[in-house]
Amino acid sequence: MTKRSWIWAAVLVLLGLSLALNFFFIGYAAHGLRQAAGARGLIAEIAGAYSPEVRKEFRSVMRDNRERTFAALRDLRAARADLAAAEKAKPFDEAAVKQAMAAVRTATTNLQATVQDYLLTAIRNVNARPAAGAG
Repeated sequence: MTKRSWIWAAVLVLLGLSLALNFFFIGYAAHGLRQAAGARGLIAEIAGAYSPEVRKEFRSVMRDNRERTFAALRDLRAARADLAAAEKAKPFDEAAVKQAMAAVRTATTNLQATVQDYLLTAIRNVNARPAAGAG
Protein backbone atom coordinates (compact mmCIF):
# COMPACT_ATOMS: atom_id res chain seq x y z
CA MET A 1 0.00 0.00 0.00
CA THR A 2 1.11 3.50 -0.71
CA LYS A 3 1.45 6.18 1.93
CA ARG A 4 -1.66 7.89 0.59
CA SER A 5 -3.79 4.72 0.88
CA TRP A 6 -2.61 4.27 4.49
CA ILE A 7 -3.69 7.79 5.31
CA TRP A 8 -7.11 7.18 3.75
CA ALA A 9 -7.48 3.91 5.64
CA ALA A 10 -6.57 5.63 8.91
CA VAL A 11 -9.04 8.46 8.21
CA LEU A 12 -11.81 5.95 7.47
CA VAL A 13 -11.06 3.99 10.65
CA LEU A 14 -11.09 7.17 12.73
CA LEU A 15 -14.34 8.28 11.08
CA GLY A 16 -15.90 4.89 11.87
CA LEU A 17 -14.76 5.10 15.51
CA SER A 18 -16.08 8.64 15.78
CA LEU A 19 -19.47 7.60 14.41
CA ALA A 20 -19.65 4.62 16.74
CA LEU A 21 -18.83 6.77 19.77
CA ASN A 22 -21.38 9.41 18.73
CA PHE A 23 -24.11 6.77 18.45
CA PHE A 24 -23.14 5.37 21.84
CA PHE A 25 -23.25 8.79 23.52
CA ILE A 26 -26.54 9.71 21.85
CA GLY A 27 -28.06 6.44 23.08
CA TYR A 28 -26.69 7.01 26.57
CA ALA A 29 -28.08 10.56 26.67
CA ALA A 30 -31.48 9.39 25.39
CA HIS A 31 -31.60 6.72 28.10
CA GLY A 32 -30.87 9.35 30.76
CA LEU A 33 -33.56 11.66 29.40
CA ARG A 34 -36.10 8.83 29.39
CA GLN A 35 -35.32 8.05 33.04
CA ALA A 36 -35.56 11.73 33.95
CA ALA A 37 -38.97 11.99 32.26
CA GLY A 38 -40.20 9.02 34.28
CA ALA A 39 -38.96 10.61 37.48
CA ARG A 40 -40.70 13.90 36.63
CA GLY A 41 -43.97 12.05 36.15
CA LEU A 42 -43.44 10.29 39.46
CA ILE A 43 -42.77 13.60 41.19
CA ALA A 44 -45.90 15.22 39.74
CA GLU A 45 -48.07 12.27 40.72
CA ILE A 46 -46.80 12.10 44.29
CA ALA A 47 -46.37 15.74 45.22
CA GLY A 48 -49.39 17.17 43.40
CA ALA A 49 -51.54 17.47 46.53
CA TYR A 50 -48.97 19.42 48.55
CA SER A 51 -48.14 23.10 48.85
CA PRO A 52 -45.86 24.70 46.25
CA GLU A 53 -43.10 24.96 48.86
CA VAL A 54 -43.27 21.25 49.65
CA ARG A 55 -43.39 20.36 45.94
CA LYS A 56 -40.32 22.50 45.26
CA GLU A 57 -38.43 20.97 48.17
CA PHE A 58 -39.56 17.48 47.15
CA ARG A 59 -38.12 18.01 43.65
CA SER A 60 -34.87 19.13 45.24
CA VAL A 61 -34.72 16.06 47.50
CA MET A 62 -35.50 13.82 44.51
CA ARG A 63 -32.69 15.44 42.50
CA ASP A 64 -30.26 14.97 45.38
CA ASN A 65 -31.19 11.27 45.57
CA ARG A 66 -31.56 10.57 41.85
CA GLU A 67 -29.34 7.47 41.84
CA ARG A 68 -31.24 5.83 44.71
CA THR A 69 -34.55 6.55 42.98
CA PHE A 70 -33.36 5.18 39.64
CA ALA A 71 -32.00 2.07 41.36
CA ALA A 72 -35.42 1.44 42.94
CA LEU A 73 -37.10 1.99 39.56
CA ARG A 74 -34.65 -0.39 37.87
CA ASP A 75 -35.37 -3.02 40.53
CA LEU A 76 -39.10 -2.66 39.92
CA ARG A 77 -38.68 -2.91 36.13
CA ALA A 78 -36.49 -6.00 36.54
CA ALA A 79 -39.03 -7.63 38.86
CA ARG A 80 -41.83 -6.89 36.38
CA ALA A 81 -39.76 -8.34 33.54
CA ASP A 82 -39.15 -11.48 35.61
CA LEU A 83 -42.88 -11.76 36.25
CA ALA A 84 -43.63 -11.43 32.54
CA ALA A 85 -41.06 -14.14 31.78
CA ALA A 86 -42.51 -16.44 34.44
CA GLU A 87 -46.00 -15.90 33.05
CA LYS A 88 -44.86 -16.86 29.54
CA ALA A 89 -42.80 -19.87 30.61
CA LYS A 90 -43.81 -23.25 29.24
CA PRO A 91 -44.77 -25.33 31.06
CA PHE A 92 -46.62 -22.99 33.40
CA ASP A 93 -45.02 -22.90 36.85
CA GLU A 94 -47.43 -21.39 39.37
CA ALA A 95 -44.82 -21.31 42.13
CA ALA A 96 -42.43 -19.32 39.92
CA VAL A 97 -45.20 -16.84 39.05
CA LYS A 98 -46.10 -16.42 42.74
CA GLN A 99 -42.43 -15.87 43.57
CA ALA A 100 -42.11 -13.29 40.79
CA MET A 101 -45.28 -11.55 42.02
CA ALA A 102 -43.81 -11.38 45.52
CA ALA A 103 -40.65 -9.81 44.07
CA VAL A 104 -42.77 -7.18 42.27
CA ARG A 105 -44.59 -6.40 45.54
CA THR A 106 -41.28 -6.05 47.36
CA ALA A 107 -39.83 -3.75 44.69
CA THR A 108 -43.04 -1.69 44.61
CA THR A 109 -43.01 -1.32 48.38
CA ASN A 110 -39.33 -0.35 48.30
CA LEU A 111 -39.96 2.34 45.68
CA GLN A 112 -42.96 3.67 47.58
CA ALA A 113 -41.03 3.75 50.87
CA THR A 114 -38.11 5.50 49.18
CA VAL A 115 -40.31 8.22 47.71
CA GLN A 116 -42.23 8.62 50.97
CA ASP A 117 -38.89 9.13 52.75
CA TYR A 118 -38.15 11.94 50.29
CA LEU A 119 -41.58 13.47 50.85
CA LEU A 120 -41.14 13.35 54.63
CA THR A 121 -37.72 14.97 54.27
CA ALA A 122 -39.22 17.71 52.09
CA ILE A 123 -42.05 18.38 54.56
CA ARG A 124 -39.58 18.40 57.47
CA ASN A 125 -37.26 20.81 55.63
CA VAL A 126 -40.10 23.21 54.75
CA ASN A 127 -41.44 23.17 58.32
CA ALA A 128 -37.97 23.76 59.76
CA ARG A 129 -37.62 27.03 57.87
CA PRO A 130 -38.72 30.21 59.59
CA ALA A 131 -41.99 31.57 58.26
CA ALA A 132 -41.67 34.36 55.69
CA GLY A 133 -42.08 37.75 57.33
CA ALA A 134 -41.64 36.38 60.84
CA GLY A 135 -39.35 38.15 63.15
